[in-house]
Parts: sequence; structure tokens; C-alpha cells
Amino acid sequence: MNTKGIALVATLALMVVIALLVFGTFFTTQIELWTTRNDTTSVQAFYAAEAGVQKYKAALFQQYVWQERNGSVPQTGGSTVCYSVFLEGGIDWNRNGTLDNDERFVSNTMTLATDEPVVDAQGRPVGRYTVELVRTSSPRIYTLISRGESGGARARVQATVLLETPSPLNVAIFAGSGQANKWLNGGATIRGGIYIVGDPRYPDQEVISSNGNFSLLNWYDLTNARDYGSLGNYVSEANRKANDLCASLRVQYGKISVGGSTQIGEPNNKVKGVFVGRGPQDITYITDNLKDCLRTRGVCTEAIGGFDLSDPPAFPKLDDPGGCGAGKTWRTCLREDAANGLRIVQGSPPSIIWPLLAVPKDPSSCLTAFTNTKVERDGSNTVELDGNTVDCSYTLPSGAKGGFKYTPGNPAATLEVYGTVLLEGFNLVLNKNTQYVASTGSAQNASLAVLAYGGRGGNLDINGTLLPNPTQGLFPQHVLGLVAEKDIYQRGQYVMAPVYAGGTFGRVRNYV
Repeated sequence: MNTKGIALVATLALMVVIALLVFGTFFTTQIELWTTRNDTTSVQAFYAAEAGVQKYKAALFQQYVWQERNGSVPQTGGSTVCYSVFLEGGIDWNRNGTLDNDERFVSNTMTLATDEPVVDAQGRPVGRYTVELVRTSSPRIYTLISRGESGGARARVQATVLLETPSPLNVAIFAGSGQANKWLNGGATIRGGIYIVGDPRYPDQEVISSNGNFSLLNWYDLTNARDYGSLGNYVSEANRKANDLCASLRVQYGKISVGGSTQIGEPNNKVKGVFVGRGPQDITYITDNLKDCLRTRGVCTEAIGGFDLSDPPAFPKLDDPGGCGAGKTWRTCLREDAANGLRIVQGSPPSIIWPLLAVPKDPSSCLTAFTNTKVERDGSNTVELDGNTVDCSYTLPSGAKGGFKYTPGNPAATLEVYGTVLLEGFNLVLNKNTQYVASTGSAQNASLAVLAYGGRGGNLDINGTLLPNPTQGLFPQHVLGLVAEKDIYQRGQYVMAPVYAGGTFGRVRNYV
């Protein structure tokens, strides 16, 4: 028996087995490396595509804000116009008022980026993306398509963008849980959006019970002398007419009832959306008056559904956190603003608080007006601005003015308000037709706040028209903001001012 030959064969066989094991291990390792590399490049391609979507979502938002604030207006409506229609023609990335060829849509598609690189923290390229913007049938809805690539791997990310500003400052009425009194009905016409927070404890409570000739419309025309007389002369030319207000009806908690001759939107000018509570089941449709809009239960709207905002603003209350610093309430913010303006607090005698360097012209008329007040049944004091001059104004050494001055006149009195004027513990009544002059430094705006003190006061009655003095500036660049802790009642035909009422805002029918 040749043992040497057997040993050779065995050795060779063992070497083959070892080689196979080594090759198998190597091959398995390579497969794992290829798989890992594919996974890595796939992830990198996905995140490259995601980076393209996120970048151009932000860029579109910035463009939208810029057009809203600075862009030339393609139609009437000025600062109230529905600005998302601007993107219909293209995107002015250079913000110079001129669209270049690559800023225009071609067959409803615009290429925003081509092979734009994505780098890691060390600045090394790890992928690239190409982004397209696709225009839909709605001027507010666009689709972003981003295609990412990395090491031969490809990924696609798509996002639908709704360009809208749902801020409560952009609607005609922003109401809190107190709207459960359902006073939006009868012959009221609201031009612009309505936003109601409602009460989360009572989601089945109706917050709007519309009947009669109630209307919520998406347009206005102040040049219509039959409806508005000469009101348009107090408004800047660009804002005298608007065909699209981006009006929506939003109710966070609660239901609405649509009955009588209610008109929410119109077949030829629909509101942008009706988003109520939990959806259409919270919209009670009573009668068939808007036959062209039956598909949305008598409401003419582009979209209908449940309340749609993930981070909705809360209705501001005076003792809720404010906007002037951590831990400060809106009441504190008003008092701090009034420290540089004027604060008058009810007492015997009342306290008139203004800056130490203020030079008052006629403090006696101011003190008299807030001392000789009408005492109501609840013990609160009512100050009436009527037939007597009330001068609570002052001038600082710098020449800046503060406080307020009321001067009777015919056909209208003049109310000058400089900065923030805060009246605490008083009710205020404007009995005559009045034109206001609002100024804070170089800005044509000011605030007049009427708050309660010790539970008394805090109401504002406007018994005559209240309009800006057109020789000093036109609305909405010339604005007097009105704040009342409790109720505001409008008995004058026209009031042109943003209004905050912590209680109820009421008006006489057909007044604007």
C-alpha cells in the first residue's frame, strides 16, 4: 500500500476544502459588502431626494411670503388678495419683478433644480437631486417631485404643497369658545374667512346657526356706492376691491347649521375650504338653496372636511401668555406698551400715568373727563367722548407725541391716538362720527385698549362712524387697533379698524 500517495491526495483534498471555505467566506463577505453598499446608496439617494423636497418647500414658502409683502399685485385687493395666485405665472426667484425663462411653467411643470449636489458634514458629495414643481388645477396647490441619486441608486420623494396663510389675523372673524351663542346669523354678511376655536368639552354644540340671509363671501367691492357710499375713499386704491380673499370657514370644536337662505361661498366664487370639527357630519344642511353646490351640502367650497390644522392658534385671552416675553400675559404686554404711551386707571382721583419727561398741554381737560364720569348700575365709570375737547396728549423733548386727544367737529370729530393708550376701570363711549389719526413714531398705527379694573369697566360703545382721517393716511396702512376686555357694540354705520372683544362684539344690522 502506497501511503505517500494517499497522503498527497488527502492533502490536496484538504487544500481544496480550505480554498472553498476561504472563497465562500470571501464571496459571502463581498455579497454583504455589496448589499451594505446598496443599502447605503439607497438611503443616501432617498435622503438626497428628501433634501430637495425640504429645500424647495422652504423656498416656495419664502417666495409666497415675499410676494405677499412686497410683490406687485396682479389684480385688485392689495394686502387682502389671495397671494397664492401669483405662482400661476411662475416664480420670481430673483425678486426683481421680472420672470426669466427658467422661472416659468412649461406644460404645467417647472424644473427648480438639476443634479444639485448634496454633501456630508465634511463637505464630500454623497448624492444629488433634481426637483420639479407641477402645477395643479388649483392656484393654491402644487406638487413637488424630487429625484435623488447616489452611487447608482435612485429614489423619488413627492410632496403636495398647499399655499395658504391660515393665521387668525388673515380672517374677518376669529372667535373663541364664546361663539357658542351662535350670533352669526340673520342678515349678516361676512366678507373673508371665519375661524372659531369652540369648546373642546362640547364638540356637539353648534357654534354657527346660520339662517335668514346669512352670507360668507370670498370677495368685496368698496367702489359699489350703493352698498358702501364713499367708504372706498378711506381705503388705499389697491384694497378697494378684491375678487379672491382666500376665505375659509374653520371650526376647531363644534358644529355649524346651514339653513334658511344661507350662502357660504358662491358657485362662481367658492370659499377655499370648510373645515368643521370632525368633518361633514358636523355640518347640518337644512334646506336646498344653493343647487349648484349640492355636492358639499349647500356650501360652495373647493374643499370640505374636518378641522385641518395640526398646530392651531388658540383664541388670545388677556391673561394668557402674550407676545412680549416669557411668562408675560397680554395684559402685561399692554401695560408695558402703555408705559411709553398713556395709562389711566380708575380711582379717586383717577391715576394718569405717562412718561416723566412728558409735557402735557391741557391736563385739566383730561382729568375732568375721567373724574366727571357717568356711574353705571354696576359701579363702573363711563367716559363719553361727545361735545367737549379731551386732551390727554403730551410731547417728549425729542418731539415724539404720546397719549390721545379728542376734538369735537362737524361733520366728524377727530380722535388722535399716539402709541398705546390704556384705560383701566372705565367704559368708553364714542358718541359722534369720528375720524382717527393713529401714529407711533414713524408708523401710522396705534392702539386704544379699554380694560376692566377691579371687575369694573372694559366696555366700548361706538355710536358713530369710526374711520381713518384720509389726509393722514389710508386704511390698511393707517390703522387704529381697538381692544376691549368685555364687550364692543357698534351702532355707527361704518367702523374701519381691527377689533378685539374679550366678551361680545355686536353691531346693528346693515352696518359695516
